[in-house]
Amino acid sequence: MSGNIKLVIAKFIAQEGKGEELFAAIERCIAPSRAEEGCIHYDVYKNTEDENIFLIHEKWKGEPAIQFHFEQTHFKRLLADTDPLLAAVPDIKSIDL
Repeated sequence: MSGNIKLVIAKFIAQEGKGEELFAAIERCIAPSRAEEGCIHYDVYKNTEDENIFLIHEKWKGEPAIQFHFEQTHFKRLLADTDPLLAAVPDIKSIDL
């Protein structure tokens, strides 16, 4: 896959009392995302001050790698599983490195 390295930071906020359920849904996406050829880095962080806030920190081998990721079953499942648990639309930032 070619292109510039892409950094993606996604902030997920769970509805009150749904933090653990949201984390479990996000966690299911970690291993298969890391196994993708275009994945350089994929980690999830839980806010230490608010158990309902999570950050996903991703680094990809360019835009084609991200597009491939979006097409994967585990990513589509992540969207479906997290949607009813969210307090707000995820805040997602993408940066070219």
